[in-house]
Amino acid sequence: MITSSIKETNDLRTLPGSVSILSPQAISTRQIHALKDISSLVPNLYIPDYGSRQTSAIYIRGVGARSSGQSIGLYVDNAPYLDKSSFDFELMDIQRIEILRGPQGTLYGRNAMGGIINIYTLSPLDYQGTRMSVSGGNHGLFKTKFSHYAKLDENFGISFSHYYDRNNGFFKNEYTGNMADKEKSTGMKIKLDWRITPNLNAAYTVGYDYTDQGAFPYGLYDKEKEIIHPVNINDPSSYNRRVFSNNLSFEYKTGGIILTSTSGYQYLKDDMQMDQDFTSASVFTLNQKQQQKAFSEEITLKSNTNRNYQWSFGTFGFYNDLNTQGPVTFKEDGIRDILQPVFDNLVGNTSMPGKLVITDEELYIPGDFETPSWGVALYHQSTYDNLFTEGLSVTAGIRLDYEKQKMHYQSSSSMGMNMVMNNPNIPPIPVARYTSVIDDRTSQDFWQVLPKVALKYQCTPSTYTYVSVAKGYKTGGYNVQMSADVMQGQMQYDMMSQYASHLAWMYKPAALDSTMSYKPEHSWNYELGIRSELIKNRLTTELTFFYTDIRDLQITQFVGSGNGRILTNAGKARSYGVEVSVQTKLTNNLTADINYGYTHATFRDYVYQINKDNEVDCKGNYVPYIPRHTLNVDLQYTKLFRNQFIDQFTAAAQVNGTGNIYWTELNDISQKFYATLNAKVGVRKGPVKLDVWGA
Repeated sequence: MITSSIKETNDLRTLPGSVSILSPQAISTRQIHALKDISSLVPNLYIPDYGSRQTSAIYIRGVGARSSGQSIGLYVDNAPYLDKSSFDFELMDIQRIEILRGPQGTLYGRNAMGGIINIYTLSPLDYQGTRMSVSGGNHGLFKTKFSHYAKLDENFGISFSHYYDRNNGFFKNEYTGNMADKEKSTGMKIKLDWRITPNLNAAYTVGYDYTDQGAFPYGLYDKEKEIIHPVNINDPSSYNRRVFSNNLSFEYKTGGIILTSTSGYQYLKDDMQMDQDFTSASVFTLNQKQQQKAFSEEITLKSNTNRNYQWSFGTFGFYNDLNTQGPVTFKEDGIRDILQPVFDNLVGNTSMPGKLVITDEELYIPGDFETPSWGVALYHQSTYDNLFTEGLSVTAGIRLDYEKQKMHYQSSSSMGMNMVMNNPNIPPIPVARYTSVIDDRTSQDFWQVLPKVALKYQCTPSTYTYVSVAKGYKTGGYNVQMSADVMQGQMQYDMMSQYASHLAWMYKPAALDSTMSYKPEHSWNYELGIRSELIKNRLTTELTFFYTDIRDLQITQFVGSGNGRILTNAGKARSYGVEVSVQTKLTNNLTADINYGYTHATFRDYVYQINKDNEVDCKGNYVPYIPRHTLNVDLQYTKLFRNQFIDQFTAAAQVNGTGNIYWTELNDISQKFYATLNAKVGVRKGPVKLDVWGA
């Protein structure tokens, strides 16, 4: 297991922070095929499956994001993924997965407030051979994987991997009689490794993933009866995604330094259709399309000596060109029950001779967003071992981070109106078709300084304790999903302006930048931990306490009309808790792992605005979407045989638990703690292995 990093000045085995490393054996045993499969395997790590590969929400220690934006960074072979819409993909031929919990802003920057997930793939220079697997199960599960690793000569290797995955879904749509969430995905990856000289290595990886799934199989929740109704939607809900990614890296190593360069490019194109009322009524639908072109470049220079002092310098830059189209279509029931009452309320106390009635059977509200962003950063970290006394070390780092965001919003929509006279003897009068246009631009800049300091004392080679303080930061952004709400307000204002002299009052839409933008989220994280190998090669334990003070918490809310979700800043919050990990080898054949996390995340200062006339003080309430407990208990038995019919027998059992989870700021809807049991048995003969598993 490799435990070094191109940035970190500490070995991961003795890092003064919380880190978990999943080996290829752990990934295979625990049936980890995608990032969401590691949920609960690591203390206080929660990755829910919300029914679409687009909504890859990740929470660590009470820090996370339900909708737009991300609070946890993801790197694959040291190249960043800049949008969490691309986080959920098939994991193929993984060398290791590292999960660093707590703010990692000094080395990783803007959206690493909750932590970092690093994924590393196998190199054909280190591993050669062919792997092939076929899996099948109920619910139409069928999965194939193939990979081949080869050296073309002593200094050049190539690998090729391919996968195909499908299932027939788990939830039936009562309206259509078909499965609501069937899915198929496929992808490939090619990797080239070249040892140009003994000191200079180069690697190039290119990959493509395609996903086509029925998505968002949501059923309405009956709060009084505490039951969830079956999926029953009349409009299409689906998600289609294409992701092309590649990265090129160089590493130059001498006896004194390591110089690395990592260049990344990712192209994402997706198409989401959603029946936003989640019922059989014809209320409104959303068809969001994204096209993203993301570039990144990082250069790192770090020391490579056995001295007490280790250092690391780096610079990072990115450009993210994102176009989003998010048209909302109001249908018959939506016009009658949502839009028309707005006009009824506006003209209810006027001198007009009648009321305005919408004549359209459908109202199409387009929205086109260009939201390019770019940023640069400079960072440094130093570690000094054996400071004043043997075993005492200090790690300090700082990062200067700058980001520029722009938004160009364009939309145009029209609405037909009739005036129904107060006198029933007078027929309705056709008024006009009102057209509203929005063409607006705005921008915002973010500067941040992100420091970190950690003290570590290693009392024995296998036991050490540490304390750390670090600042976390998550960038602000724009709420493109509320475009229909903005356009609807503009249309109402433009129409009512024609009758200003008859109206007692009239609402004027707020400026675009104040309506659609949200501010950065900041935190200070304090951590105390101890890690020890109590019995050599038999028992390893880790205990961590953390406290996080969060300001301008970004939280998901529904917009006032109910026509979408937005990210808004919710005052202050605190999150504190404990994490426990135990890895033990009970016998030469039997191992056991226990991982437990407790998070207490509550609002310190937050007033929830239900509507313009009603608000609730949520101070002391739990922050939604975050489980208070995560639990993983893993047992694995392995037996090797000589000169027998089989060469190896394995059996594994795993319990994963999560909860309680509150789904609203008011804490009026929650999910209790629940657990799942997974089991697997397998035999191997030579290169062939057969596994049977269930959950």
